[in-house]
Amino acid sequence: MALLPPCPDTALMRELSETRRCFHRIPELSWTEYLTSARLCAELEALGFAVAWGQALYGTQKPPNPPDSETDRIAYERAEQLLGAGNRYLPSMQGNRTGLVATLEGSLPAAQPGPVFGFRFDIDALPVTESQDANHVPAAEGFASEHAGIMHACGHDGHLTIGLGLARRLAAGRARWAGKVHFFFQPAEEVAGGGVLFAGLPQMAEVERFLTLHLGIVDRYRIIFDATWIAARIYDVVFHGRASHAGNAPQNGRNALLAACQAVQGLYALPRHSAGMSRVNVGRFASDNAHNVIADEVRFRYEVRGADNDICEFMAAAAEQVLEGAARMNGVTWERRVFAEFSSYPNSLELAERVAATALEIGLPEALLQDSFLVSASEDAGFLIQKVREQGGEATHLILGSPVGGGHHCGTFDFDEQMLGWGVLLFERLVMDG
Repeated sequence: MALLPPCPDTALMRELSETRRCFHRIPELSWTEYLTSARLCAELEALGFAVAWGQALYGTQKPPNPPDSETDRIAYERAEQLLGAGNRYLPSMQGNRTGLVATLEGSLPAAQPGPVFGFRFDIDALPVTESQDANHVPAAEGFASEHAGIMHACGHDGHLTIGLGLARRLAAGRARWAGKVHFFFQPAEEVAGGGVLFAGLPQMAEVERFLTLHLGIVDRYRIIFDATWIAARIYDVVFHGRASHAGNAPQNGRNALLAACQAVQGLYALPRHSAGMSRVNVGRFASDNAHNVIADEVRFRYEVRGADNDICEFMAAAAEQVLEGAARMNGVTWERRVFAEFSSYPNSLELAERVAATALEIGLPEALLQDSFLVSASEDAGFLIQKVREQGGEATHLILGSPVGGGHHCGTFDFDEQMLGWGVLLFERLVMDG
């Protein structure tokens, strides 16, 4: 396995490590990133960025899949307690209007206007309990999660750290570049809600060159500059039957539980698609019912995925037939709603090649570079990439591969912090080169 050389800027690395560890301690779930967002707003405004947040950022848009009210209340009150009731940023974020967009223009004189760059950094964490094992670096070095049952177990603390590090350097070197940058610190990637909402922001309509990234993923050192992700749809389903005494009058019941169980079996039996990878999974299943009553309501959540949007659509249509068949066999009704969606969209090869050339220029070894990779997971940056490409711009998704200490969405997840420095230097050079 090729090794990652240390980031040549040791002062930058000290700064980024401190930043990452600060945010790693305070993870927040999707749509409740109040503390994270407020702290980002404060620093970015101090750096001279124009920052849009809360109601002014969202306008008439609303979070498509917010958490339950109790989860939201706990997160907001925790942020309010830590920041103080008079915090400038929090009130406008109430109602799950988290995240922000920060904008800065370069002041280098130029014959022609410089390009408008967009950078997206997701900021949410996961409902995962962090390991306290002595071999887990965050626990051993004292920066593990301070929020019970919540953890940055997918690297988003690293993503936002790269964003802040880049913002600091572009603000300090403003006289050396032309054009404009928009930083999209996006909430709710883990539930695929923030990407589709941020794709509708007016700042996205200005972006000409768009870049986003993910740490880890391949569990080895690798710089992938044309990474694509499979499409996905997640559905919540309810089967409605008729309750009846299971011993005295079972013939009068319409068994929603039996229908749902048959549906789940049918979902797992779906044929796969020969044109590319496809996936199906049922992650939640609940029937709040007494043992001696024919179940009249059952709820579950399932997902289908495909290597591209067409394969995902094939899986979704096949799943719908399974649900309808199970309902008809048992004389029950059913309904479903989309909980979340992930789009798959191709990158701009020209921009990806430019990123690769820039990686070599800043000192990353050629042995670490990889031109393309299809990730067998989903990422809602696809909506943002699609938005930029459809309006005539260039966009690509990078993977900064690193060993990840047990895997993503796991209590022992971690990554090599040296990747933070390389990510900042790579993005900075792209802006400087224009």
